[in-house]
Amino acid sequence: MLETQHPSYFEPRLQPEYLDRFCQEVSSVAYGALEDSTTRYDTAYTRGTLLFGRLQGLSQVLGEDKSLPWLELRNATLDFTVSVNGVLFQVVTDNPQDIRKTHRIKANPLEQHQLSLFEVSPEVCTWRAYLSSNQDPEFPKIETAIVGFDANQNVVCLWKHEQRSGVSVRAMEQHPQVDVSEAQPRRKKKDADADTTDDVGPIDG
Repeated sequence: MLETQHPSYFEPRLQPEYLDRFCQEVSSVAYGALEDSTTRYDTAYTRGTLLFGRLQGLSQVLGEDKSLPWLELRNATLDFTVSVNGVLFQVVTDNPQDIRKTHRIKANPLEQHQLSLFEVSPEVCTWRAYLSSNQDPEFPKIETAIVGFDANQNVVCLWKHEQRSGVSVRAMEQHPQVDVSEAQPRRKKKDADADTTDDVGPIDG
């Protein structure tokens, strides 16, 4: 399936800056997990479980981040669900062009409750952030895509995020600069006892 318009076309609450930040974080964590599981003792199982655990941990960290009021962790179970500006998302490790984990398309209880509040089913009923890899440990490539499904689990929206770099947005944030005043030379105790009044010159080195 070819890419469609941006998810904000189908759901105005999914503003580009929100999705870009969310996808950037997901991609960065995925790259980190792959990098940490490249020893000869790692298998597809260890890589998969590490990635899942990292993504689950990411959702918890982002949900607690007060600087991201538009992102909440709404469900911390195995099918962890986040809310991006009020829109529910699940993160799935699968290829959106060749979906194998079809059971992850189905709405979970939290999503079902939200859908029950609509008089008419929306065009997109469930949203997923898909994470796929080329499975190359030496030259890994991660792709993140936002996919929206209708009530019949058909793809309505498919949008691919362009990864800027392998560095997390959180790691790129600049901390405020701290001004440290230059230390002033102090007289030794014996000088003070002698009530020396001479000024102390600058200290070299």
